[in-house]
Amino acid sequence: MTADLMDDVEPPKTMVAALGTDSPARALRALSRASEVKAERLANELNQQLSSFLIELPDIISKDTKEISTSIACVDSILESLTKIATGGTQASQEIRILEEEKRRLEQQSQDVETALSLRRNSEGAAEALSSQKYDIAAKAVQEYTVQERMDRLTPRALAYAGEYTVQQMETTKEVLRNTLLQRYKDAVGSSNLQMLGDLTPLLSMIDMEKEGAELYVEYLKKILLEELDEAKLGSKEERPSDMPQSRASMRREKERRKKDPQTPPYVQMACIYNTAVTALRHHLPMVSHFLHKADGDSAVVQLVNNEVEQIIVPLFQFYIQDRQLAVVARNSQRIYSSLEERYVGRLNSLVSTEESLANDMDDCGFSMEVGSLADVDGALDEAALCLQHTESYQRFLHHTINEVNKARQMRHDKEAEIKRLERERAEWATGMSQAPIAEQEAAFAPLQILSTNTPLMEVVAELGGYYSGIERCLLLASMQRAFSTRTNFIEMPQDHTLKTSLVDTCLFATRRSAKRAFATGHRGTASAMTNFCGDTLGGVLLEVMTRRAQDSGVAKLKPGDGLLEGGLSLFSAPHTLMKSQSEDEATRQRKMQQGIARACATLNDLDVASHHVAELEKMLTSSISEGFPQSVEADQLKACVKNLSPIQESYKMAAIGAVDNLVDILKPRVRSLVSDSVGSEASTGASFMTSSVGKDRSTVRMNYNLDDAAFKLSEMSEGFMARLCSSLEEVIEPLKLHLIPHLADALVLGVLGAVAKRLEGSLRRCQFTALGALSMDSDMRDFLSFAKQFLYSGEYSSNIALCRACTPLARLLQITKLLNVDDLEDVVDLISSSKRKGNWDLKLEDAKAYLSLRVEFEGRKVNELLNIEDE
Repeated sequence: MTADLMDDVEPPKTMVAALGTDSPARALRALSRASEVKAERLANELNQQLSSFLIELPDIISKDTKEISTSIACVDSILESLTKIATGGTQASQEIRILEEEKRRLEQQSQDVETALSLRRNSEGAAEALSSQKYDIAAKAVQEYTVQERMDRLTPRALAYAGEYTVQQMETTKEVLRNTLLQRYKDAVGSSNLQMLGDLTPLLSMIDMEKEGAELYVEYLKKILLEELDEAKLGSKEERPSDMPQSRASMRREKERRKKDPQTPPYVQMACIYNTAVTALRHHLPMVSHFLHKADGDSAVVQLVNNEVEQIIVPLFQFYIQDRQLAVVARNSQRIYSSLEERYVGRLNSLVSTEESLANDMDDCGFSMEVGSLADVDGALDEAALCLQHTESYQRFLHHTINEVNKARQMRHDKEAEIKRLERERAEWATGMSQAPIAEQEAAFAPLQILSTNTPLMEVVAELGGYYSGIERCLLLASMQRAFSTRTNFIEMPQDHTLKTSLVDTCLFATRRSAKRAFATGHRGTASAMTNFCGDTLGGVLLEVMTRRAQDSGVAKLKPGDGLLEGGLSLFSAPHTLMKSQSEDEATRQRKMQQGIARACATLNDLDVASHHVAELEKMLTSSISEGFPQSVEADQLKACVKNLSPIQESYKMAAIGAVDNLVDILKPRVRSLVSDSVGSEASTGASFMTSSVGKDRSTVRMNYNLDDAAFKLSEMSEGFMARLCSSLEEVIEPLKLHLIPHLADALVLGVLGAVAKRLEGSLRRCQFTALGALSMDSDMRDFLSFAKQFLYSGEYSSNIALCRACTPLARLLQITKLLNVDDLEDVVDLISSSKRKGNWDLKLEDAKAYLSLRVEFEGRKVNELLNIEDE
């Protein structure tokens, strides 16, 4: 019954599946049974396959031939030869090892003899030199003995060769020499005998007394440094060589003179203190770094000098900040800056620097009362900048000194590593590769951290730099406010004889002076902050003020009829004009009008001039960074701050182009009137009687391109509307073109040409064209294009393609002309497709259909069919 149940159970696939069934025991038995059956089946299949597998050897192997016997004999011979070589090689290797051992033993014995002889010679020489007070010879002998001991050359056999008396004598001489030199060094420190210290310091390093020597030398340096710093605090010393003797009487007179003049500027005292510290480092550090570096004497000297300087300079800075009340002045400057900025940037509907607002602009928001006059604040900032500059110079020298100390340490480390490597290689060749000493992993050089990354001197300098930057920013805006409130002077630019105002030069000079003074401090944080402040002031206050001036004092006064330019005057202004013309002669009126136009254009020129000045400022500051600031992360941040001036330059360019666009907008009514008057449209009848630029007989001639042969010949002989239009436009453009910077004059001409082209395009839609009329139109457009090139300064517009890309309405006129001059409608598609491939086509299909329909020779139905446009 159990077997039947087992047969009925389906075996699971895995043991894990069996454990998950309702009866794990039955499932496992079924799995075992299935595995056994499968194993028996596979064994039977394998036996059947092996029974039918036969290996048939080649005939040459199955037969006993001569070739096989010969091959077997050769193999046996080779095997026997190799066995003999291996046996002989082993014996030879044993003999070589014996010879190497003998060689090492003889070399060691020779080295021991040499060490013993050297030890005897040094022992006798050191004792004799010490008795005759020739300490340098004795120290050299002791140094050789110490080196032999450090290199483990004083083996028992070498000491036995040298003798016990020799070793005792050497140890005694060494101890006596150490005590003698140490006592003499202490005496030299006590008497401040620099010459004796210079003679004894190298000897201490030779007898492993660097630690004692470093401690005593730092003690000596601290004593003389304090004396020199106390003298430097009284003021500047007369420049003289450091080794020049000075009598006590002269020193006493110098101190009395300094006491009588206590008002020594702080930067003078700081300079004297820094110079004293730098002189001490330059005089004492080289010897200490060379002979006492093992005891970290070089780092101790740097730390000592810096600590003593900070103990004097930090209170001096704190007293300077408190005495000048820089914290209070900085807070007042921040408030005044905010008030001035709100006045000019937040005032949207008032004129900044005209005669009506001079009284309001004279108010400096309390700058002269709470901060001081411009000259006084400028002098105070010069003083603060000098303090920062001297401190930055000292810190740069200190960092340079630390780098040089670490560089010297790295050179010694690399030299010692090279010596160890050469010694190891020599031992490998001398003793054999198998007996070579195990190479120790050389430790990587780690620079010595001599000073902290954040010292009290750095903190107080950062505090002063913050106060300085805030006051400098306020001074910059106050200088601009003074320029805004002062009557403007006009300056002629030599390159093109156009005018600019003194405002832009004054404001940019103040900006350049503030930036250069901040960069002269050498402090990267202060220079970065001031660069950002200059950018904010240039891109905020000055740009806003100059843009309003260009609009109110420039564009508004150039409005035709209401301003300096002639145009369609109103009836109310006519009597005033008549009276004015009666009181002044024509020459005086023209001269004043030209002067007014030139001065109005000067406000627009200022924006372009300011853009040029900002570009020059960016170039100057970038050059100052590369020349005056060492490469570092802070220097890269400063470069990024200077790069932010580029968008400000573009803002001035855009503001100048925007002012020209506004000027074009106020000229458009006058331009449209001239176009209407020239083409003889109905819209010009109401204003033609006020226009004195064209005669009555010519103004009645209308634009007409529906010409037959007689009319075409008549138009060729007579003056057409295009000549009159160009003459009228010249009277409008020429006064402005003469007084605008070439770049802006070109923008003005292109804007006016665009307005004229749009007006002409509207007039063309009301005309009918014949083939001869289309030719006449082509001639007129060529004359108009020649007129446009005549009034443009830039040489890039000498090409028709460049001119059309700069002025899209003019390009549309030329494209309409080409379209109307086709001989056959079939040529239209080729013309449009080829022009589009070149990117020289702006007309839509609807426009093309409309203009082609104006040709009397072309039927509207055929035009629609050609351009695939259904009739409405």
